Amino acid sequence: MKRKIILSLATLSVLSVSVQAANWLKLAGTEPTFIKKGGVKVKNNKPRYWGFIQVGYQKNYGDIFIPAKGPKAGLNLTPFSMMTPSLDTQSGFEVNRARLGVRGVFDKANTINYFFLMELGEDGVTRPAGHPSNNYLTDASITYRGLPYVDIRVGQFKYPGSEEGMRAVFTSEYRNFSTAGGQLLLERFIPNDAKEIKPGVFQAAPRQSVGAYRDRGIELFHTETIQPNLTLSLAGMIGNGTGLSTQNSSGKFNYYAYMATEYSFGKGRGYYTQALKGFAWYQTGKRQLHDKDYTRERYGVGVDYFQNGLRIDAEYIKAKGMIYNGAKDISSDPSGGNWEYQFAADKNNKADGGYVNMQYYVVPKKWELLARYDYLNRLTNSTVNERKFQTTTIGCSYHFKGPTRIDVNYAFRNADAPGNAKAQKVLDNMGNLLSVQATLKF
Repeated sequence: MKRKIILSLATLSVLSVSVQAANWLKLAGTEPTFIKKGGVKVKNNKPRYWGFIQVGYQKNYGDIFIPAKGPKAGLNLTPFSMMTPSLDTQSGFEVNRARLGVRGVFDKANTINYFFLMELGEDGVTRPAGHPSNNYLTDASITYRGLPYVDIRVGQFKYPGSEEGMRAVFTSEYRNFSTAGGQLLLERFIPNDAKEIKPGVFQAAPRQSVGAYRDRGIELFHTETIQPNLTLSLAGMIGNGTGLSTQNSSGKFNYYAYMATEYSFGKGRGYYTQALKGFAWYQTGKRQLHDKDYTRERYGVGVDYFQNGLRIDAEYIKAKGMIYNGAKDISSDPSGGNWEYQFAADKNNKADGGYVNMQYYVVPKKWELLARYDYLNRLTNSTVNERKFQTTTIGCSYHFKGPTRIDVNYAFRNADAPGNAKAQKVLDNMGNLLSVQATLKF
């Protein structure tokens, strides 16, 4: 309760004052008329090819718990002790992301912009829970800017919402999302014919990639300058609610709303804009299982501050319905796993979480220290099924130039099942996580 109060008051207080961190609505959805090339300002009239690669090493220090007897004999009960996305090893080198894209201005008047991006690495987009998704396109959108006070973006792109989700992933010095972001917002999908293992709880292997904080639909957004350094951003979107897939078995739309007030300190640009931003967001939609619609609702508030090398972020997230209950092994072979996703679908299922992050450049634009605390309270409506996760991640980064850098993270992880002693014996196998990752932006 103290964590909820602190996060809520901190973020809501910022929303009530004059508060520009990176404006992701404009950065991803629009193109400038002029850009700098070779130190000279030129017209932005040619396609801009870009991308980034993230490679590294991870080591999970958790223990693997596989019962030798009983109905669960041979099943790996500790997916949190395995490396994502494939969940088949505890350590190794990886090509986490390899994305290539093109963006630009379609016409001389800069009224039509485009943005395309594809994924060639191994992550939840290409191999969710170790199952191939055959999906490599993450973004494909067109923005029309010919109307006053509103820009219109259509296609597949990041929906307006959590700062952690909207942020360009290559800019984050953390290898992994916060626990709340990774479980409540990084949506997984299971098919309509998933097994109902008990009333309202469904389980199946994924047939498509994770949502990657994206959806297909239409978005209206605008940033209005209120005072010289003060802006107000608003966005609303209607989407399929299917992530990167065309499937929409419920036939119902997802609805998104977003607001941010931003105060710029007048230095930097993009993710490195020195500014203060407060934001709030909401999303709701339906997910169909066994031909029945289940409500999925998420909302949150947050703050982002960056000035003179110091960055402070905080966000509080609330979830109702379609609560991700973890990956489950269905293979009785102790030497291998066959993973499925499990969901507590009913709207009465609830969860909340959040994070507080602090980063500081001890050597300007080069050496950066970082520390983040995050938590997740999952299925708070059930004494037996409630799980509490707490993670403290510390690390450092060396920046070669901007987002091109090397990050080292060490996460101290803990999980509790306050009303379930048997589940606690499994959670006690959770260990810490070491991550070393290099990011090359080009």
